[in-house]
Amino acid sequence: MLDSFRLRLALFFVGLSLVLGLGPALYVHQVASAKLTQASGETLQGLGRSAALLLARTLYEREREVRLLSKTPSLTRGAWEAPALRERLDEIKASYPHYVWVGVVDVRGEVRAAGDGLWIGQNVAERPWFRAGLTGTFVGDMHAALGPQPGSAGGMGAAAPLRFVDFAAPIRDPSGSVRGVVATHVHGSWVDAIFATVLGQEPLVHGVEALILSRSGAWLYPFEAVGVLPVPADLPVEGAFQVVQWPDGGDYLTARLPVRADTANELGWQIILRQPVAKALAPVAEMRRDMLLLAAVAVVLAAFLAYRLAGSFSRPVEQLAVAAQVIAQGNDTHAFEVASRLREIRELAAALRDMTDTLAAQRWDLQAINFNLERQIEARTLELQEANQALARLARQDPLTGLHNRRAADERLEAEFQRWTRSGAGYAVLLMDIDCFKRVNDTHGHEVGDRVLQHVASELRQQMRSTDFLARFGGEEFLAILPDTDRDGARVMAEKLRHHVAERPIAPVGQVTLSIGLAPVKAEDGDCEAAVRRADAALYAAKDAGRNRVVG
Repeated sequence: MLDSFRLRLALFFVGLSLVLGLGPALYVHQVASAKLTQASGETLQGLGRSAALLLARTLYEREREVRLLSKTPSLTRGAWEAPALRERLDEIKASYPHYVWVGVVDVRGEVRAAGDGLWIGQNVAERPWFRAGLTGTFVGDMHAALGPQPGSAGGMGAAAPLRFVDFAAPIRDPSGSVRGVVATHVHGSWVDAIFATVLGQEPLVHGVEALILSRSGAWLYPFEAVGVLPVPADLPVEGAFQVVQWPDGGDYLTARLPVRADTANELGWQIILRQPVAKALAPVAEMRRDMLLLAAVAVVLAAFLAYRLAGSFSRPVEQLAVAAQVIAQGNDTHAFEVASRLREIRELAAALRDMTDTLAAQRWDLQAINFNLERQIEARTLELQEANQALARLARQDPLTGLHNRRAADERLEAEFQRWTRSGAGYAVLLMDIDCFKRVNDTHGHEVGDRVLQHVASELRQQMRSTDFLARFGGEEFLAILPDTDRDGARVMAEKLRHHVAERPIAPVGQVTLSIGLAPVKAEDGDCEAAVRRADAALYAAKDAGRNRVVG
């Protein structure tokens, strides 16, 4: 059978078609796969950075809130059974949707006061957060519930399928002695909300999974992975991405980003984002199928023509074989010139010439496909860059008021502090809080509360100088940075802002007032947060003095 001239000729043209058709196709596939892998990996990195920033910011804000709460006079001096303290704890618990418990514990471990009255009278002396909170500010790793949690029906001895992060700080009396511990429990669902926000903003990525790795190398999130999914041994280094074969048997494009939270104890969390390679490279796989189908059609067509047109003659065939070998070596412009009187041979030569031209045209078509694919990849890369830039802008802007957000404020504080260190050009910080804002939400609803926030932000922004900086610092709190301004100048500006807001009521609330704490930078300040801390203390003093006033 192999001695058949027709069969051998058909096999020869099959090989020729494979060389001319599959070679460029494989090359295009390799290039496209590499470029799309790079683009997808960079997208994962951008998403990981955004999620890491949001996680770090939330950890810092929750730690700062419990630290500030521990210093309030109602805890350091007052009676813990006072109704005002209970109301304050209720307000704090209601201010953040993921707070499960907010409470005060004495040095013996007995819960003395708590939001919603949960756990009062229970003893928590064996809880790690209590022991650590006696000596300093503490942030704990995400962990499963150690016992019954708020909202469970079993009391202190029942189990509940919950995950928490604990925050605790010591309460010290005026002499510096520890009175007890104030602590909060944050439900692990806040991590779900962050990842839903970040991953939901990126329509170009499909099938991305997010995990959190602890400092010890164990999964903290999601709960389904804990103790079930082994950690791959060849994860990429921090800040990088690569294709990793996971223990569950799949190949994933994997990125690894650190969560650097400015908390008292660094947790060492790392965000791991993974995307199945099949989904990351789906466009390339589709293109490869099309090119293979095209090449297969060309191979079948070449074999059919060769088999039908070959005859039982040999000498002209040798000439055709020589010409075919030249073409197989890459010279597809070589002509099939055959000296023969046989009509069949001449027709075969003409058919082979046409086939060679077709294969050459297909090769040019493949090159054109490659060129178009590169343009598409460049366009997709530009879209990814624009999406990353949009994410960067969102990370620095408060979506409700349009002002700068906490992250942008931290960056500007650091920049002003460095400028003051270099040039001696001082600045002042104003911390402004809307008085009785919880009452607005409780009385008129959160939609009216949002309008009040927008109204106050607009009025403040109208009165600020072009060189001043204004940000929503959190909740109903605003921060202003006044460059080249001393204490007297800052007080004038603060009084101006306070009067301006108070004189412009908003329906249906009526008059809205501000309590303002101010603090100029001082020579002994060791960091940019020192002035903020003094302004924060002044703000609390303004609140305690009756609100609607400036202190500092």
